Amino acid sequence: MISYLKGKLIHAGSNEILLDVNGVGYSVFISRKVRESLPAMNEDFSLITYLDVKENSLTLYGFFDVKEKEIFKLLGTVNGISCKTAHNILSYAGFEDIIGLITNRNALSGMKIPGIGARKIEMISVALKDKVFKLSSELGDEKIVSATGSDIFAKEQSRLDALNALMNLGYNRAEGERIIREVLKTNPDIEFSTEELIKKALGFGS
Repeated sequence: MISYLKGKLIHAGSNEILLDVNGVGYSVFISRKVRESLPAMNEDFSLITYLDVKENSLTLYGFFDVKEKEIFKLLGTVNGISCKTAHNILSYAGFEDIIGLITNRNALSGMKIPGIGARKIEMISVALKDKVFKLSSELGDEKIVSATGSDIFAKEQSRLDALNALMNLGYNRAEGERIIREVLKTNPDIEFSTEELIKKALGFGS
């Protein structure tokens, strides 16, 4: 596994670079943050990498730091998100942006990422919400915890827990989401706990 490269930058495209490492040229697909930090041509450059091994291809992806690599790998665990799609997201969004996408689906409402629509953002958010906090704990970086926005996460988690409770009681997902939206819309200034949100939702649904 190729996890790190250091060499001379001999070519830079919009999302791919060519690195000369002791006479061997490595083509590496890079994130937005790496692209923004590239040196001049023929200058030394190093980056963290991930090798995607397929039956008919070997593809190298490069990252600014360990956090970017870990969020890339995390995105790849979502059903339907390939390494190519995960890289595409990192080509348009930084680490903090992606954390915002996961913890708060509205965080990227003004950002256009080709191939990433509202349904896919919803899928990523639901699949990775809990894993993000595990990642922050493993990396031990306070900035990650700050980036996730604990208040936003708490609200979203209460909403999701309440939705799951309603579904367990026989409501379908669409109806449960509609009821919870109505509760939150009617009480915009109240921060409900999960239990309070469930009680209010049951009152709306009766």
